[in-house]
Amino acid sequence: MTAHHGMWRIFALLLLLFLPAVLGAQQIKLVSGKVLDKNNRTHIFSYADEVYVFAFNTIGAAEDAYAILGAKDTSVDQMVVSDGQERVQDGGYYEIRVADNGYLIFKQGMSKSSEIIPVDGRLNIDVAIDGAIALAEVNVVGISKEIKVMPPNPEINGDMISAVVDIPIPQHLGKSNGRLIIQPFLVDCVKKDTVNFLSPYVYDGEQYHLTQERRMNYDENNDPLTAYLQEIPLTEDRARLKIPISAKFLVPKRMYHVDAFIQMEDYMDVYYSVVQMLTTCRIKRPLRFLEYSFPQYQLDPNEFRVRAKRERRDTGGNISLTFLIGKAELDPDNPQNDIEINKLKSDLMNIINSEGTTLKEFHITGVASPDGGYNSNLALARRRVQYAQQSITSVLPKYVLDRVYQNPQAEVASWLEVAKLLEADSLFTQAAEIRSIVEKNESSRDRQSSLIARLPYYSSLIKGYLPKLRTVRYEYKYEIFRELTPEEIYHRYTVDPDYKSGKKRFALYEYWHLFNMVKDSTELEKLYRDAYDESKKMGKNIQPWILAANNLAISYLKRDTADLSILAPFIDLKREQVNYRDPFTNYIINKEEVVANQLAMYLKCDKFDEASILAQILPDTEKNKMVKAFALCLKGYYRGGATAEEQQRNREVLNRVRESTPINRVVMNLAVGNNVLAEQALKDVPSEKAIYWYLKAIINARTLGEDLGMLDITLNMKECFRRDEEFIDIFMNDGEFSEDMVDYVLDDYQLEKELNAGMANY
Repeated sequence: MTAHHGMWRIFALLLLLFLPAVLGAQQIKLVSGKVLDKNNRTHIFSYADEVYVFAFNTIGAAEDAYAILGAKDTSVDQMVVSDGQERVQDGGYYEIRVADNGYLIFKQGMSKSSEIIPVDGRLNIDVAIDGAIALAEVNVVGISKEIKVMPPNPEINGDMISAVVDIPIPQHLGKSNGRLIIQPFLVDCVKKDTVNFLSPYVYDGEQYHLTQERRMNYDENNDPLTAYLQEIPLTEDRARLKIPISAKFLVPKRMYHVDAFIQMEDYMDVYYSVVQMLTTCRIKRPLRFLEYSFPQYQLDPNEFRVRAKRERRDTGGNISLTFLIGKAELDPDNPQNDIEINKLKSDLMNIINSEGTTLKEFHITGVASPDGGYNSNLALARRRVQYAQQSITSVLPKYVLDRVYQNPQAEVASWLEVAKLLEADSLFTQAAEIRSIVEKNESSRDRQSSLIARLPYYSSLIKGYLPKLRTVRYEYKYEIFRELTPEEIYHRYTVDPDYKSGKKRFALYEYWHLFNMVKDSTELEKLYRDAYDESKKMGKNIQPWILAANNLAISYLKRDTADLSILAPFIDLKREQVNYRDPFTNYIINKEEVVANQLAMYLKCDKFDEASILAQILPDTEKNKMVKAFALCLKGYYRGGATAEEQQRNREVLNRVRESTPINRVVMNLAVGNNVLAEQALKDVPSEKAIYWYLKAIINARTLGEDLGMLDITLNMKECFRRDEEFIDIFMNDGEFSEDMVDYVLDDYQLEKELNAGMANY
């Protein structure tokens, strides 16, 4: 195979070198046009109609071929020596290279009629041919009893894969008392998994249909396959069934093909069964290279500012007070005692003196160290708590104290807390001894203290940790009846770690201020998420905070990611307009900025159906025109159209997307089959980009054909791979190239890499 490819490559090179001399003054031009049905001008031929175009550079060769193609019993499969041959694509479009004074012959399938047209220097030739199909007489050498499908390369339109598949039914395989069932199913080309089943096609013989009616008690609903019954009856005669295949891609960037279970049965048995591939994995998908990005649609923060509400604030902390040993009196020699108490007194006074705040609760919990008797320690802790509580609250007026709920608590620390302190200092042996004593004497705190006091290192080590357990914790709760200033809010955010970590949540109006003050994008995204989640807790019938949701969506889009659930609560497709205000709730539905951002999210998730729906409700403004154009283009609305209005819309989509970037100009010309303009547009794409060489190879394959263009295709694809080997996976499944072409290029590229590696190691 390698030797064959090598000879092919040399022949192509020689042909390129000597072709100008052979042709003399002739110039080879790319001619394109459309083929119409002469008998029905509204019918435009498609790929499935098997219309062929032959190119001849001389009148003599054209006349000889015309005589052969018009002869009895001649099909396009008969050998015709031409200078080029192409098959008309869907929409009747064709392109072929021919001498400017050459001739074209058009012929459909096995029709006896054909049309010969002089080129006369024209670059566009539209032609009408006789669309009547006359089956030629054949000499039957043998009768095949197998159904063998030649799977076509499917087309892709938006997120739909489509093809018309020709299924030949051999003579005598069908019968009048039989049923043919064709059950197509979509298959992932990489994982080989069945993705889903498509609608089946059912063909009944006349006798089978009559008998089946009686078997179903003349109620067609009793037969679940009746809904899929086709008009063409199953007979013993040879038949060619053309069935349209259409399937929605679940993940449009993946590759899929369509297989089918083909089964024939009579009343009792399945007498024929086979699985056939209906379409290949090789799909022409130039839109995969489309470049697009969208502006972020910001909401006006002032329009969606949340009013301040009455909020309850819970605050707490530890203060460290040193008491005289065994007494409920503060140590007068420790100045830190006064500092701690005065600070807490100041905080309480600020609360009661600040406008719009009310102190609701104040609690102190005192903790005594575990050394000594448990009951005496607990009693001492209670006296100390009462002393501290009275000292701290003595500054509060009586009318305030009468309205403040107080619940002082006292407790004795566990010896296990001493063990934790020892472990923190890597004193694991001593900590283990203490834990062992506690576990063996769980029911008696006094015995624990007695045994631990006997440890040889009690006085030298353990006593030093006990003062750390003699603490006083405080907690107070207050209500705020005023809006905090931005400075106060930002101070909480930067100083209190619980607020910054999300353990404590801000009020929505506080988030609004933080959105304007915090600059770090990562922190902002977390604030948007926290605020959005907080707003969803307000109730099932209350719309979440649209500003937080939209900001969060924009943050995701900037990171090239998507979450379709964020903006979903604000969109209602039943309202085919933007900025609709619900008269009952006063909420805005389909806010224009939200719709545009959700459209971008849909495109990132390859949900082209949903994106195109949103595009159609967006207003036709200057800002929206590219967003709408890309959404409609990716859905496939860039050519054709059932009405004049749709055709005009699709032309506008095509032109807008085509002119958006140099690469898009190439891509869209390839998408509509205008390879000449694609080749011209490629000149504006920087050649240092890998995609330049890939697109150039596609143009080579289309304009030169793989035989004549093999050398160019190989050189361009290898240049592409040298810049970015990720294109190899695309190339392997690209319907622009044959499997032989792909194998040859990849073998050549791999051989080149091995040779280069060998030279580097030499």
